[in-house]
Amino acid sequence: MKVHFLAPHPLFGRVNSRLSLGHQTRSPYYWWWAYLRRNEDYLACCRRAGKGKLAGLYADFGDVLNDNFHAWWTTDKRGARLFGEKPLPLNLKELKDSAEWDAEWSKDSVMVIAVPLNLSKRHLESKFKQLLKARHNGRRGRKKASEGYVSTAKYRLHRPVSTPTLEIQLAVYDAVMAKRRGESFKTLADIGTDMKLVRTAMPRAGDHPHDAAQKRNIMAATVSRHFRAAERMVANVVKGEFPNSR
Repeated sequence: MKVHFLAPHPLFGRVNSRLSLGHQTRSPYYWWWAYLRRNEDYLACCRRAGKGKLAGLYADFGDVLNDNFHAWWTTDKRGARLFGEKPLPLNLKELKDSAEWDAEWSKDSVMVIAVPLNLSKRHLESKFKQLLKARHNGRRGRKKASEGYVSTAKYRLHRPVSTPTLEIQLAVYDAVMAKRRGESFKTLADIGTDMKLVRTAMPRAGDHPHDAAQKRNIMAATVSRHFRAAERMVANVVKGEFPNSR
């Protein structure tokens, strides 16, 4: 049975025709793995073969020391086990007897209709379409949390997320951490400028010294904001929460 995910899942292509990395990074589950790889406590747990205070999380997420998301996702069907939704308990079917009625069905989860077969097929299809439109307001194949859908996945996304934002914030996190380790001597403003984080704050030849300083302050503040958010997500990911920047 095909696994259902509430968010876009990564695509890898075929063995002899792999898709580009962008088909993986479009998925928030890729970034869950990537942020987990920045948590030093979890990396230490991986080096101890899963022993220690994060042993429970390791039992689910496994070793992330290897920089190969495809291998991590597909090993023992890990991606589906962690993030996939449980199969729906009901498929579209005809009830042939009143005994097939399930007492747990509710108006919010199941629509039950009587179909008089003496009417034309075209008329019935039209009426069914009207009824379905009135009751089913979600997007095709996927419902938002606001529409009353409760995820059944073992690990659920903490909040709606923009993958480009997650990518930017992790890049900022890596750059700032490199600076802290003494591997880079760039200022926060330099980091922001290199990444072109704020288009209106990009330096230009002939900038007045006051304007140049203001632009650098804006860049530095933006980098700090992104870093703090990423730092909190890296810390919270070992709680099984992602992306949680609080």
